[in-house]
Amino acid sequence: MNVNRDADDMFPNVCWTDSSEDDLAIDDLETLAFLVRAGREAQQQLKQPQHNIGLRGHQYILEILNGNPRNCRELFRIEVDAFRALCNLLRSNNFLKDTRKGLTVKEQIGMFTSVVAAGDEQRIVGQRFQHSTETVNAHVRNVMKALCRQGTHLIYPTHTSGVHPTIAGNPRNYPWFEGCIGAIDGTMIDVVVPAKVREAYRNRHGKVAQNVLCVCDLDMKFTFLYTGWEGSSHDARVFIDALSQGRNAFPMPLDGHYYLVDSAYPCTRGFMPPYPRERYHRSDRQGQRGFRGYKDYFNHRHSCIRNVIERTFGVLKSRFRILRLMPGYKVGRQGDLIMACCTLHNFIRMTSPNDWLFEEWRDMELSPSGRAYSEAAISGNHPDMTAKSAQAMAAIRDDIAKRMWEARSGH
Repeated sequence: MNVNRDADDMFPNVCWTDSSEDDLAIDDLETLAFLVRAGREAQQQLKQPQHNIGLRGHQYILEILNGNPRNCRELFRIEVDAFRALCNLLRSNNFLKDTRKGLTVKEQIGMFTSVVAAGDEQRIVGQRFQHSTETVNAHVRNVMKALCRQGTHLIYPTHTSGVHPTIAGNPRNYPWFEGCIGAIDGTMIDVVVPAKVREAYRNRHGKVAQNVLCVCDLDMKFTFLYTGWEGSSHDARVFIDALSQGRNAFPMPLDGHYYLVDSAYPCTRGFMPPYPRERYHRSDRQGQRGFRGYKDYFNHRHSCIRNVIERTFGVLKSRFRILRLMPGYKVGRQGDLIMACCTLHNFIRMTSPNDWLFEEWRDMELSPSGRAYSEAAISGNHPDMTAKSAQAMAAIRDDIAKRMWEARSGH
């Protein structure tokens, strides 16, 4: 090997001389050139793949599912039995399948839940499953699409006859609220949008968010959701739009049945708000145990039942941490992600009734006979917003409030 030529190639700006005084410096540079060359050759020979630490993805999943159930709960935010059931459901419906490169359905769902539920970055998930970030992103998207397709079979009214057990089993609620089939409210979920429209999405708390309208039943399952509205939009505006657009398939209740709503929504047939200008939340009472009259007492009972949707939001956001820090996806994909989370929420509620998060939120108090749903209404009837409809609903509310107050007072 011609060391001098190597030194010339690696250090072209060095002026070489033949004087004896430079011999030591030349020797040092030649040694350095040799070491650099040897290092380059060694690096080329010892190239290692980036993802070669620990278990491969399918092995990692098997260790989690066959190990301590707490690991699955902490890493994927779902019980082992529910995880396996979800894999079987999406596979049997042909929404997901094992890939040609060997990624199993379990591995794909594991990556999705790691990103969406646990809130891990895709780079971290890639290291954990020994896959590239591009692979993780692709399969997270595939699982999201599969859950959205499954959502049409899971996000719909399930209690279609009789009085709901939650109402029938509580003498404080029955028979007064026997027509109640659920609750409606909006919730703010973080959104990432272009700077030119960011202010439209900024809500009254100063956060950039979208206002998502949700309907839930008394079992803490979502029966309808409507995404995409700016955080600055009033709940009533989102509500009217959701009902007016036939393609949304809003599940309108039949006569004699209704949803409980808060004071932001109109009082009309099928939707019962509390009395205005009366105390509502428990925090409004400041420890006062008495009631001022039938309106005050009605608002208290109304709040206790309608609280189910606040608790449902609590479970959703506690489980899916990505909803509190949305990544920079396109706005449409962010809406699909919310739909996927709500679908998985309902699935867990159906398959794991004793899920730890539902148990934690079941009784938590927060401050803020015939079919119950009409098939014709589901296909897109417009709500009756006339004064006559409002008066009819107000009369039903008065009748419930007065009879309930009389029963409490012993008259």
